[in-house]
Parts: sequence; structure tokens; C-alpha cells
Amino acid sequence: MSRFPYRVIQILLAVSLLTVAPVFAGSMFNALSLIKMEMEQRYGITNLECFPFLENIGTNQDEAQRVQHCLTGTTTLASALKEVPNSGLTIVGISTRYLRSGGFHSLLVPWDASREDMVRSLREQLAPEKQKQFIADVHQLKQRIQSGLRIRELYCTFRISNAHCLRGYQTLAGVEPNRRMGRMSWASVAITDTHLPDKDRTILTLKYDDPPETMTHRLQNDPVVEIWTREKKIYREIKQQYGKALAALQVPNFFCDKHLEQKECLEGAKNFSAAGNDPGLKRKLWGQVLVHKYNTLIKDDHDVVLRYDLPPGEIVRIFSNKPDQAVIQVNVTLAEKLEKRTKNNSSGLRAVCDLEGLQSADCAQGFKNFITFIRNHRDYRVSRPFTDVMLIDGTRLGRVNFALNSKVRHSYIYVDVHSSPEELAGHLSRFGSPPSDPVR
Repeated sequence: MSRFPYRVIQILLAVSLLTVAPVFAGSMFNALSLIKMEMEQRYGITNLECFPFLENIGTNQDEAQRVQHCLTGTTTLASALKEVPNSGLTIVGISTRYLRSGGFHSLLVPWDASREDMVRSLREQLAPEKQKQFIADVHQLKQRIQSGLRIRELYCTFRISNAHCLRGYQTLAGVEPNRRMGRMSWASVAITDTHLPDKDRTILTLKYDDPPETMTHRLQNDPVVEIWTREKKIYREIKQQYGKALAALQVPNFFCDKHLEQKECLEGAKNFSAAGNDPGLKRKLWGQVLVHKYNTLIKDDHDVVLRYDLPPGEIVRIFSNKPDQAVIQVNVTLAEKLEKRTKNNSSGLRAVCDLEGLQSADCAQGFKNFITFIRNHRDYRVSRPFTDVMLIDGTRLGRVNFALNSKVRHSYIYVDVHSSPEELAGHLSRFGSPPSDPVR
């Protein structure tokens, strides 16, 4: 099939987005997604993340404010890129500091930076000859390391600067191989700023400022075994002390964040178990309960995050906002019924709800709004290659980042589930024929 229609729609969208990107009315996420699309088409920014590496989110209200801050920073960045269109960047993070990492194609920028400061940062590049020298130094060091150590994949994370990455490689290149290391045979080693494991625990993390002795120790010992041994001890104690209380609440998964100390984890379990005596919390459906260092979040109908030192009374007050089991069942049934009604409509779009971090009541309302849009605008036809509308919670940083960088973003239209019918109609008009006046 020819790629020509896709290029045409890209150009048309890029032109139309120029007039709407700075508008903040309505959903923050909807505006953010349009600006990101423009930056990808115009400047080659393939990845845009809101506050990557952020641990201290706080509450649901704090998280929504972070999305607003991300929109502010992204809008400023889009303006700065007009002055520096050939920045060479492909990955940008809206954060709280400046940091150039990942070679010369990624950059963190503060959300509240001025346009002038962002322009200055975009222009601060090493001279081409120095860039080539840096890349050559890294390549030479990696060859030395991988020829001596049994490491199949070696890389630096985006959490550290280029200079820190080079420093970590230089230290690792000086580590002498031995038999114990040979038995480990690491598939992946990441130079970063923490020893905590990533989601994939088969990746060994080394800090860029580790001394050679520490790197040697970690290369010849599996840190995951040490961590799992410690965690088993903690969860065994939680089961012994609070297992009955958690069972009474029908909590299937109770975990502690990897940043927590043992006493903090146990304190969180104690507080949550005490709060479980409240009759109201017994009417809730619980999925994963995660005890955290900083955050207290209601993620969806089931899953929550709990700050470890939150008193039982506060836990009851906050989580009383979770819907009861009976309400959830009604909303789930309604959402499933409405989803079927969205299929095979005249627009050429299929509506689906995000499978993570979305409450069933919001999903049902999102489907209602989509059905109303289709009913009121029967002449609307989506432009190809778009095929689906995915409703996400645009106040959640994780889901915002997922949608902005999804592999199927060129065929999926991501929409904030909290959009009003008018906001939904305005957003969808960017991707197809303009809606006519509503049918009366």
C-alpha cells in the first residue's frame, strides 16, 4: 500500500495544529497530545515524557497539577524549537532540571523555564569534532569492557549525563575479570544513578560513581538474590502480623515499594490493617495495595498507592472515595454494554478504554460521550490511518506518558476520558472531517 495518504494527513495535521497548540482550554492531555504530534512531525521529537524519574508525585491532585506543568513546559519548548528547529533531539523530558544524556539526542528541561533559557539550552551543543571524539571514546571503552567481561548489552540510562556515563564506563573498564564474574554472565548492565533494580530484574545496575571495588562486588554477586531474600523476610512478617486483617479486606496483592526500608514497609502494613476495621473500607474492591515512600493515590477501581506513614484515620478518609463493590459492578456492566454500541459506526473509529489506571465509571461516561458525538455528527469520517479512539485518564502521569509515546499513536487517537462532549468533538475534528452542526 502507498504511504502517500499517510504523509498527506501528517502535513495537514501539522498545519492545523499550529493554530491550536497554545490553547489550554479543556483537557490538558488533549492539548499536550496535539503539541507533541506537531513537534514529532516538524522537529523529529519522537519521545516526550512528563517528569520521567519522578518518585515524589504526592496525591491525585498533585499528579494532575504535574500534567498541567508538563503542558506549560511543552508549550514553551514548542515555541523554542521554532527558533532552533535543527536541534537534533529525538527524546525530551519535561522535568525540574536541565540534563543532556543519551549521547546528543535527548534532553531534560525544567517545566517552568523561560523560552529564552530553553533556546539557549537547545543551542548548547558540543562542537561536531568533540561529539565525534566523545562517541569514539565511549565506543572504545565499551569494546574493552565487553571483551573482558561477559556482558551482552551495556548502556547508560537517561537518568545520568553524558559526562557521568563516560565516567562510569572508564571505571568499569578498569575492573579486572575473575572466575566468579564468569559464572554470572550478565545479559544487560546499566550505568545509572542507583543500585535499585529496574522492573526487569535481570538487568544489573551500576552507579556511575561506584568505585571499582563496588562494581566488582556487584558483578560477581547477584543483587537480586539479596533483595529477594530481604523481601521474603518482610512479607513473611507482614503475613504473620497482618495477614488476617488483609484477608478480611480481601486484598490479593500487598507490596512495598523498593525504596522503602523494612520498618517503613511494616509501618504501612500496620496502618492499612488498622484502617481496615472501618466498615466502609470492607465494601471496597481491593487489587494491588502498594506502600510507598511519598505517594497516596487511587489508581482505578481496585489498585491504590499508600504512603507508609499515613495514619489509619487518613487512610479511611482518602480511600472512602473509592467506589463500593456494588457500584463498580454496575459501572463495569454499563461500560461493557456501551462499548458494544460504539462498534461498526459510520465514523470509521472504534472506541476503547485504557486497560490500566481508569475507573469504570469514567470509562462508561467516555463511551456515552463518544456515542453522543457519533449520533450528533453522522457525517463525520475519520482520516486514515486513524482507526481507534482510546480513552485514557489524562490526569495520570504514567498513562499520559504511555499515550504520548505509544507505538500505535499513528493510528490511535488518544483522548482524555474526562473530556466534555464539546471537548471530545473539538479534539476529534483535528483527525477527520469537521463535525457539522449537531443533529436535533
